[in-house]
Amino acid sequence: MRYKIIFLFSILFLFGSAINPEFKLNNLGGKVTKVIEQIPKPTASIEKFDIKKISLRDITFTFDIGVNNPYPVGLNMDAVELDFSVEKHKLFHTATSKGFKVAAKGKAVSSFETTLTYESIIQLIKDYNSHDYLDCDIDVLVIIPIPKTVTAVPETVKLPFKLSQQIPAIKPKVSIAKFTVVPPNTKEIENALKKSTVDSVKKADPKKVMDMFTSLIKGDPVAAPEIKPQDIDLKFKVNFDIVLENQAKAPLSFNSLHFEFLVNSDQLVQGDTTKFSNSAATTILQVVNEFSSKNLSKAVVDAFKNGTGTFTVKGNTSLNLPPLILNHPLVLDFNETGTFNLR
Repeated sequence: MRYKIIFLFSILFLFGSAINPEFKLNNLGGKVTKVIEQIPKPTASIEKFDIKKISLRDITFTFDIGVNNPYPVGLNMDAVELDFSVEKHKLFHTATSKGFKVAAKGKAVSSFETTLTYESIIQLIKDYNSHDYLDCDIDVLVIIPIPKTVTAVPETVKLPFKLSQQIPAIKPKVSIAKFTVVPPNTKEIENALKKSTVDSVKKADPKKVMDMFTSLIKGDPVAAPEIKPQDIDLKFKVNFDIVLENQAKAPLSFNSLHFEFLVNSDQLVQGDTTKFSNSAATTILQVVNEFSSKNLSKAVVDAFKNGTGTFTVKGNTSLNLPPLILNHPLVLDFNETGTFNLR
């Protein structure tokens, strides 16, 4: 009914203007203005705002934005604009790349994600290392295009929101310490050789095989290998510490870690550890595990031979922030690389 009234007033306005160029809407006693003000406009709401995930290198926010459409025609949303500031310093401006549709007389909720890198924040905040938590402010601008069929309403409706969230200050340094490997004993080698389906491997001298693996782990040359490491499934005990130091002030304490450990880009061992020790800025994860001789690839053997190599620690753990900052645990992802000594 309102749209019909607007149409009639529009015809009346055009007719009056044609007769008298000085004809004004005010001549109608403000009735048109009053009706226009009563025309409903789309509304928006932040249905959800949260930290979705965090790693030692970045943090990802998730937004659920709802739009209510009062019109009998659908709305085609374009993008949502976001301005991020950390400690009152503007970090960056972005716009979400995906749009969404809102049905006539309906509501639609769409999810968006944005990731901040810690490196960009470190470059922005001069005294970054002195912080434990950082104030992050997000200015959200929801821009709703109005269909041309809806008259007497601006072409776009802009709805601003302001969100705030504290985030932990993380500047990690990850290293590997106390790396030791214990080779299997003769009895274990004999049992592994017996399980082989290859006759030449079954007949191999357990003492020579033990000498071969001992030399390999020590980095000594192996003149004539009795067998290939991959010929049998022989278990080696391995112990090492994953040392995580946060050069900023946020405490990083957790009680378990699921991990994969690679040497020179090849997997050596994977598993879980619950052995931790925490100090003011350092967490030490103690790994007691084993790996198979089948994992002794050329790249891994080269690391033992050289006594040094690259490492990659991949995995995840559960991180709890103070309840006033976040009331649920976060999955903290690891994907850290570096170099280490094998002996």
